Amino acid sequence: FGDKLMKTIDRVNRLTALVFAVFAVIFSSISFADDADDVMAVIQQYGDLEGDLEAQANLMRSDRVHIVGGNRQTNQAKNREIQLATRSRQEALNGGKTEYITTIEDLDVSIHGDVAVASFKQWWNIYPAGQEAILSTPTWLTLVLVKDGSGWFIKHTHASPISVN
Repeated sequence: FGDKLMKTIDRVNRLTALVFAVFAVIFSSISFADDADDVMAVIQQYGDLEGDLEAQANLMRSDRVHIVGGNRQTNQAKNREIQLATRSRQEALNGGKTEYITTIEDLDVSIHGDVAVASFKQWWNIYPAGQEAILSTPTWLTLVLVKDGSGWFIKHTHASPISVN
């Protein structure tokens, strides 16, 4: 009787472990899918908010590193100040607010726990007040996002022009 009971307990333990493993795989897949959707939503907001740098800055971590045009800015507060001053000056010289419409394509996101790496192609349609529209050349962007308790935030931005062979 004792041998039979031990075999039954062993079988139940293995079945329980299998059930837990299956649930872990299912729920971790759902979690990663949700994280990927959340990261893609932040990236879309990043593009959509190009005309509102104050709102766009809320997507950034305070320790964000920004690399673009051969410059590397490690002080997010100073970078924000410079970007806002530059935008304000441009709009004053143009005689009004500039409208930005961005396009994001070829988005590739990979999630590694609480870190996401995203790479995509982006370009801007820029409509300065009282001037002709400007279509920028496409740019490769890489964003590194970090998840904290309240969501995903951009830790690192690197922009490089797309070269044509």
